[in-house]
Amino acid sequence: MLLKIQHNIPDSFAKDITISFAKLFAKADYAGLRNLLSNDVYIVIYNRECKHGINSVLDYFKDWQKRTGDMFECEVRWSTQFSQPEIYFTSEKFKQAYVLGIESSKIVRILLTPRSFSSIGFSIDDVPYNIGFIEANAPKEIESLPNHYFCPICGKNSEQLKWRTGFIFKDNHEWGKKTALSVNSSICPDCNIVCEVSTNRNERFCLIMTREQQIKADAKMSEKELAEYVDNTMGNKRPLTKSVLKSRTNELSKFGQSFHELLDKVVNGATTESVLNYLDKLSIKDGILKLHVASAKSHDIGDESYFYIGDHENRNYKIYKHLKAEPSIEAAWQIYLLRYASTVMPVFWHGGYNVRNYVFDEASLNDYMPLECYDMSGLSRANLLLPEITLTPDGRTANVFCTYWNDWKGLVRDHLQIAFLKNGKIKLTEIEPLCLFEYNCGICF
Repeated sequence: MLLKIQHNIPDSFAKDITISFAKLFAKADYAGLRNLLSNDVYIVIYNRECKHGINSVLDYFKDWQKRTGDMFECEVRWSTQFSQPEIYFTSEKFKQAYVLGIESSKIVRILLTPRSFSSIGFSIDDVPYNIGFIEANAPKEIESLPNHYFCPICGKNSEQLKWRTGFIFKDNHEWGKKTALSVNSSICPDCNIVCEVSTNRNERFCLIMTREQQIKADAKMSEKELAEYVDNTMGNKRPLTKSVLKSRTNELSKFGQSFHELLDKVVNGATTESVLNYLDKLSIKDGILKLHVASAKSHDIGDESYFYIGDHENRNYKIYKHLKAEPSIEAAWQIYLLRYASTVMPVFWHGGYNVRNYVFDEASLNDYMPLECYDMSGLSRANLLLPEITLTPDGRTANVFCTYWNDWKGLVRDHLQIAFLKNGKIKLTEIEPLCLFEYNCGICF
């Protein structure tokens, strides 16, 4: 059996436990697994049954592996739905996942679930809907469903959650159609989050609309009527209430915001000397910092603003190669801000693809229309929205994490690794970022 670990999973205690579980499971090391489980652990086999107690759970693992053999892949991945790592199992016959509930260093509950509930969405890789969206589009209350998702925060089982049913539209770009699915959804009454949205197997597709039919339906409605719908087109209703993130920031964010305000002044005529005065942990060992401001006069298909060293004919854009800095969290953050300064300065035409809006206050995400139907609180709980910097034990390598919004990528958690060399120089390594919410505005320059 092949075991893979997604490289950009955020570091956490849950990550360590999940990876340990996956490795032991892949080796069928049941004695090792027993050490990870609490005595009263239980496993929910989605929509089928629930097994209680450490011995019953281990017996289920043994039986599962006996039936499937070694012909499957095991991968530890990031779950957007739960804002924690999950374990994927893939073979020719099935695609399933284990989601672990961890308390006091022990696994107390396990969910074995399909990775997707339909061919057009509703996956554990999706960002969860917010309560307002579910109340607007699944308004009918129903009896609780047993053996479904538990609450990812407090662990309430599905019988203790509030359940609703209704219809949700999903776009299928491959078919060029919009499909309305009958869904069931659960809400935790105490944690105020949506725990599950799954296809109602008792109902078939209720409506399939082509793009032409969609346009005709929209044309028959007034602007006031269309305003009730997401994206002002017939389909999903707008949330009755939003999941509003509270204002939350940190010292890195405050410094970053002030630096971006300084860049506005530099672009409008202030000297570049003020940049290095503000970034007081950095120095340039040779040359003078200069600024190019994007212009429509560019002979290329676009233009960006950027800092450089050198003259007009011989520009060196890689400023970091000229920097000197002593190892520290402050220096690492200043290096990151200077490295990506071009993403917040003026652009022209195709240069617009690189524009970023950094999350320096979690409440700023409340203003993004593409996120109005979704719940970002899990990302806040996992500390994935505000900037964070970690230093290795020797203090010579910094990992900088910073989240931003881009209209062609969505919500992205950036990762820059900075090595502080002994001669005062630095080395940068851009690690593949973690996409927290995938989005493309569809605009092509």
